[in-house]
Amino acid sequence: MTDIATTLSQARAKLSTWQAEAATAAASGASQAQSADAAWDAVAAIEAATAQAEGLRGQILARDDTLAAALAARSATLAEAELARSDGATPPLADATATALRAAVATAAGVTPATKLDGADYKTAVSTVDTAIAALDDTAISDLAAALVTLEAKLQAYEDKEALAEAALAAAESSSAIIADDLSKALIQREAAARLAAAGNKPGAILAYVDYQAARARLTAAAAGAAATKLQTDWNTARDAQLSAAADLLAAQVAVIQGQLALARKRAEMTAKLATRDAVVTAAVDAVLNPPPAPGP
Repeated sequence: MTDIATTLSQARAKLSTWQAEAATAAASGASQAQSADAAWDAVAAIEAATAQAEGLRGQILARDDTLAAALAARSATLAEAELARSDGATPPLADATATALRAAVATAAGVTPATKLDGADYKTAVSTVDTAIAALDDTAISDLAAALVTLEAKLQAYEDKEALAEAALAAAESSSAIIADDLSKALIQREAAARLAAAGNKPGAILAYVDYQAARARLTAAAAGAAATKLQTDWNTARDAQLSAAADLLAAQVAVIQGQLALARKRAEMTAKLATRDAVVTAAVDAVLNPPPAPGP
């Protein structure tokens, strides 16, 4: 990975060198005027490129604070979900509550054994419908994904890394809302399952129970320490990749500037030689026309 701090340091070193060279060329007078102008152009260009890279670096690193705030919000929301597992006499998300609800639903629905509610049959029945609905826009999503791939291929590497960093930050920022939504769904479906079971609505009670357990499973996964660690790790990786891309962009800009400067210097050298070209050629022609006499014996 390209380190942006190192690249910035190297760019500043080149800036100092080119400033000195430009000053020296300017002090040499008219004979070095073209070379001096080219050097000052290079100085201005690398100053602009370095300032841009510094700005990008500051913007990227400042977002560490945004991620920290997002993770703090996530932890606070997750704490509310954890209370639903343990607070009160019958916590709505506790394993014991889930087991009792399963027994009630199974009894009301005539399902034996009750554990069958947690098997594949009912979950598959629900997921098949959900999958069919989700598949309705698969073609449109595939077409869009293909279009995005084509677009991304045209973008600069920095823009691609920036998009990945945006996604990582967005995932962290939205995680607390997702947890809150799953908590709400779990509580609503728990009540619905119990109500429908008592009313004798067997299919409705089973559906509500399956959705209740699905929400509980997502909250359990979110509560694992690895979930928050992954959000932090994903951001760190995306952030470092974006910083590296910014460094690569600066390095490429410096290389272009350096090439432009080298070309300008060569052209300045050509101009200087053109100024004395006729005299030099005349002397060469004269030497052919009037070769020096052969050395004597």
